[in-house]
Amino acid sequence: MVYKIYKVFLKIVSSFALKFLNILLVSFILFYSESAFSKVYNIEKNLAYKYCDSIKQNLFKGLDNEKVLKYKYLFSSLNKELIKEEKLDLTSFSLKVESLCSYSLSIEEKEDMKKMLNKFLSNN
Repeated sequence: MVYKIYKVFLKIVSSFALKFLNILLVSFILFYSESAFSKVYNIEKNLAYKYCDSIKQNLFKGLDNEKVLKYKYLFSSLNKELIKEEKLDLTSFSLKVESLCSYSLSIEEKEDMKKMLNKFLSNN
């Protein structure tokens, strides 16, 4: 009798554990895949790829107006209306750059990026 109760108990517990693991797995997937559907995430990701690419190719090394040229290059392919609509603020841009090309943005570079984004958005 005790053995049968024990078997039923194991079935209930294993069923509960399986359901709990499924719920946990689905919530984990949704949590991390939510950003894939976000336009802001994709804009920041594309900017990070361009930024890393410009670093790898040394596109702006030795140029006098490096900042202006760098940010014109980065923002040239962006849709201003989409950025304004999505309220892009580049909060995770530096993390994306660091994860893509192991380059750590300085505080000055982060501030310059935000200033140039604001300047880009304010221009007609």
